[in-house]
Amino acid sequence: MQNLIKECRKAVGMSQKELSNIVGLSCSAIGHYELDVREPNLKTWERIAKALHVSPAYLVWWSDAK
Repeated sequence: MQNLIKECRKAVGMSQKELSNIVGLSCSAIGHYELDVREPNLKTWERIAKALHVSPAYLVWWSDAK
């Protein structure tokens, strides 16, 4: 099941470039995470979730609570 990074990023009006700058990753890394080509480690999940104002559990469908 695909994660919700892309949906949450678009919901806050953020580009991949903006998200990558905030979390300190490359745009290609963000793209790979959005497409489930690669899996972020826990620390990266936390940084992405914080940037998108949601919980890490929400991004991977473990929780309905943002």
